[in-house]
Amino acid sequence: MKIPKTTKDKPYIEFRVDKKGNIKLSISSSWWGGKNGGFSGSGGTEGNTCLPKDLNTYIKAFKASRVKSIKKEIANLQNLIAKYNQK
Repeated sequence: MKIPKTTKDKPYIEFRVDKKGNIKLSISSSWWGGKNGGFSGSGGTEGNTCLPKDLNTYIKAFKASRVKSIKKEIANLQNLIAKYNQK
């Protein structure tokens, strides 16, 4: 993965993950709130921004957060199924 060169005006690396799991990198002037921050973009993309030195750590944290969120969603759906299967 080629990391784009940042500038004084755009010091952050923005990573976007599309619906297929592909990661696209660009530079940005916006910061989205640290490892636990992030954004949802149009077309189903999600991502975050960070300093170049933190990119790998942020991507790992982002993926772990998404997995945790999906597991919680699955548990909620299983509880809903169990509720409707009673009686």
